[in-house]
Amino acid sequence: MDSISQETLLYGPLTAHIRRLLEPVAHDSFLFFEDTTGLLAPEIHPGLKVFDAGCGRGTLTGWLAESGCEIVAVDSSQERVDQTRRLLQEKQLNENVRLEVSQLPDSFPEDHFDLILDIFSWWHISDWGRLFNLSRKNLKPQGKLVILDTFLGWKTSLEFRQQMRELWHAAMPTLNECKNMLIKRDFRLLKADSIQEAYTRYLDSVCEKIHDLEKEDLGDADPLELQHIKTMWEWFRSAAHQEEMVATCITAELTQY
Repeated sequence: MDSISQETLLYGPLTAHIRRLLEPVAHDSFLFFEDTTGLLAPEIHPGLKVFDAGCGRGTLTGWLAESGCEIVAVDSSQERVDQTRRLLQEKQLNENVRLEVSQLPDSFPEDHFDLILDIFSWWHISDWGRLFNLSRKNLKPQGKLVILDTFLGWKTSLEFRQQMRELWHAAMPTLNECKNMLIKRDFRLLKADSIQEAYTRYLDSVCEKIHDLEKEDLGDADPLELQHIKTMWEWFRSAAHQEEMVATCITAELTQY
């Protein structure tokens, strides 16, 4: 994966094309859109002030806006923020959305949110403790943090941990470490449910679509890039099936302090 950047492999035009072949409302996540919104829906209602901490191309940001939320949405990429802005303008949903380019956790918007969302945006950030400190600082009392993301689990091998450091320069926490960090920062855990089945199903579908694409005329697409993308997604898929990474939906409420 060294010759093509992580950014391109995860979010580039060819990967986006593959995602859109799976579903027209494709977003930069590791779940199907309906699975994602189904998990989030119980926490979403009109008037909620939401921090979308990694908006990608804005598909979920648009869904939040349609649901009547007031949103601050950030991404580390100017290109993806611009794509989100265009999507919101096309749907006339930009009135209650503020967009920022931000490299978390270094530039965490200061506000008082009702809800902070991490939708598979934090897995490659090593300093989760700082993310939780800033979440605590910028949530209203009894505000909620909802995390749909992957963690290291009890089946995670030392070899896989090393691969994470080498390939992604990341050291994600274990699920238990994440829970303990939240509790120490005055969060009350409301739920921590496995979403491994939905996560694995999405990865299986992506890999199958890449396999189909290999048989077709790629047009202007670079076959080498497709091979790198295939290698990346097969790595994620293998890790999911072997439970080296465990996908979990966590909802935590900030207690009064």
